[in-house]
Amino acid sequence: MTKLSVAVEKEVHRPDFGLRVIIVFKVIKAAALVAIAIAAFALAHTDLHAEGVAVVRWLGLDPARPRVQEVLSRLVGLSPRRVEVLGAGLLIYAAVFVVEAWGLHRRRVWAEWLTVIVTSSLLPLEIYELARHPTLGKVGALVANIAIVIYLLRHRGLFSHGRIGRWWKARRARRA
Repeated sequence: MTKLSVAVEKEVHRPDFGLRVIIVFKVIKAAALVAIAIAAFALAHTDLHAEGVAVVRWLGLDPARPRVQEVLSRLVGLSPRRVEVLGAGLLIYAAVFVVEAWGLHRRRVWAEWLTVIVTSSLLPLEIYELARHPTLGKVGALVANIAIVIYLLRHRGLFSHGRIGRWWKARRARRA
């Protein structure tokens, strides 16, 4: 085995490897939301339909395809104010992801519960959307979010810092 494969093997078997994956996942989602929000603010006062057609052509897709036309038709009715509100909402949602990632990185108990609550609260919407229009991406998102909730609930020992953590460990020791 090479040094790199040994290092990767050691890293993967760390007890907090799953938590690190969740943190990176949250940071990537936050960065993507910030990028989309910036694009929304930059494009708020332009012809969104024309910009959408240009992007579709740049991607090498046919704007006349029914699925593409459906998406492009949604851009026609958006007012600049609505686009700005969507951008602000995306920034707020990105801020929640950043707070979750920071708190998980710092092993804060509140971050564990915040992540579990926020992620669990969106599961019914994901299931509804999956039932309405099933796609592989929606299935993947649903499975990932369920895995995050289960992981955090099963690995509560990773979050035992501070008074709450000491109280939790003492409580579990009394029960054993």
